[in-house]
Amino acid sequence: MMAAFFQRALQLAAACVALGAGLPLNAQTPADTRLDNRFSVSRYHDTPKGPEVEMLLLGDHSTQVAKADLLVTPFKMISFHNGLTNLTAQAAQCHVDVQSNLAWDSGHLILYTPTTNIFVQGDGFFFTQSNHILILSNNVETRILRALLKSSMLNSGRTNAAPSPNDVVHIYAQHGQFDYASNHVDYSGKVHVIDSQMDLTSDFLFVQLNTNGAIENIRARQNVVIVTTNKGRATGETAYYRIVGGTEIMDLTGNAFWRNGDEEARADHFNYDSTHHILSATNRVRIRWPNALQTPAEREAGVPPHADFSGERILYADDATMQLPPTNGPVESMIANGNVVIINQGDLSRSTSDHAVYSRANNQFELTGSPLWWNDRIKVQGDTLTAEVTNRIYHTRGRSRFEMITGKATNQLVVISATNIDYQTNLAVFRDNVHATLLQDGALRDTLDCNRLDIELVSNEAVTAVARGNVRGESAPNFAGVRKTITCATLTAHRSPVTLLMRDLEATNDVVIRQFGKTTNAPQNKLTAASVIARFFATTNQIENAEAEHDVILEQIKPGQAIHATAARADYTATNDEVKLTGAPLATTDQLIISDADALVWQPRTNRFRWFGPYKIVPVKSKPGQPSS
Repeated sequence: MMAAFFQRALQLAAACVALGAGLPLNAQTPADTRLDNRFSVSRYHDTPKGPEVEMLLLGDHSTQVAKADLLVTPFKMISFHNGLTNLTAQAAQCHVDVQSNLAWDSGHLILYTPTTNIFVQGDGFFFTQSNHILILSNNVETRILRALLKSSMLNSGRTNAAPSPNDVVHIYAQHGQFDYASNHVDYSGKVHVIDSQMDLTSDFLFVQLNTNGAIENIRARQNVVIVTTNKGRATGETAYYRIVGGTEIMDLTGNAFWRNGDEEARADHFNYDSTHHILSATNRVRIRWPNALQTPAEREAGVPPHADFSGERILYADDATMQLPPTNGPVESMIANGNVVIINQGDLSRSTSDHAVYSRANNQFELTGSPLWWNDRIKVQGDTLTAEVTNRIYHTRGRSRFEMITGKATNQLVVISATNIDYQTNLAVFRDNVHATLLQDGALRDTLDCNRLDIELVSNEAVTAVARGNVRGESAPNFAGVRKTITCATLTAHRSPVTLLMRDLEATNDVVIRQFGKTTNAPQNKLTAASVIARFFATTNQIENAEAEHDVILEQIKPGQAIHATAARADYTATNDEVKLTGAPLATTDQLIISDADALVWQPRTNRFRWFGPYKIVPVKSKPGQPSS
């Protein structure tokens, strides 16, 4: 979790707070300063009860090395707070310039509290009271007992296991500079912060304190690496900690990188709000995480993992905000903005949008701002696109569009527009204002309009399609200019998943099928029935036979010739190109009315009729002004 990466950086600041509070070198030197062979300097500060000792500078021996150089051995400094020892500094020897208030030596210096809950040491030191700066030149080490750390970030309980108050935080560096006047501390050279929960390394570390000794900000610079015990890791050029309005903020900039287990992110800049567990990334954002084999709800319900859903997801965006859990764990939710691209290796798909919202609870994305999802054969888009990633279900709302390459070759394309689309691996449902087209080699072939369209898919191929509500289909003109249309309440089509050829087509409720040419003189055919079913040859997309039932009406108009026939049932056979009418068949031509037969057989191409059983033929009377036939 990102909180674990940054919260430990406060260990350093706490150490500096203690040092700053424990070494107040701003009192005046009293008159009783001794400069004989035994070195002793006392410093006091005024209190309502009178002067109170604040610091003692002591040595067993003092030697005048030069006019402004008094060598004190061994050297000890003791600071007091409310009359009690607060901090002690010791060195084997120390050079002191009493008049200029300077102290220095190339040897070892240690500073510690009475219970050693704070301990600082280093080799080579220099102190000047004029600007209140203490410099440790080499091998700087700071140790602080965790029990002294009072930052809300450190005590918020956001790690896997609460650290023991007896744990010690270690800060190592090649150099250290303590500026008491400005209330800041600089560490430089191989800076390393260690405690039981994390490691932080950098080239430089800067801590700024306020006048009360509280932390204002912390800055780590150059080659910043933060590693936690749960294998979390963050890197960047600069890490900057501050408190804004009671909220703890950590910024990581300069090729920033974050990883927690299998999740990782890159960006120019990270901003972590540890109070609310929010990680924000800006500029050239790249986030990678594995596909969830189960949603949390599925796991609780005992649903087996999706074994075929492997790989990972990669998100690119201009900026992204991630909600992290209160304890270690994967990202709970995410919002991405600007040029969003999501690559899913699980189903070999991609999606783009202006905005994306992710929820881990149901493993779901919602895309807005020209959202588009596609794989090698299917493309889906709409005003809003929601992706249920684990279940591979996609929903679009508003101005939706679906494209699918179909057939064994890649020259056929189905394009369907609708108000709403719900698509998953084996089913696509289109609702409201549905308009479907079939293109072949870029040319329009068929169209279909309806209120709802359900398509069953097998291996991204449509095997069953059901259109409902105000269904209207139309074919593009063939080479002779002939078009076909169909209207009905429900239209169902079945297609072979093996040959990808049509098996059958069934229309029900108020079926009207028309065939007409591109000119008014071209033949026109019309079939009306309550239901029609057509079956196709197994090797071609040509109709083998068809049947129409209930209130069947057949009409054909040719130049100088018209046929009108009715029956309860009509059966068409392509082999002999005949239509058989049964159930009180009645046929009217320009010349005859045929009725009362058991069956009528019509040959559309020759316009010949044959009848079976008892029948009745009545000549059609000529209209006034027309000769009789």
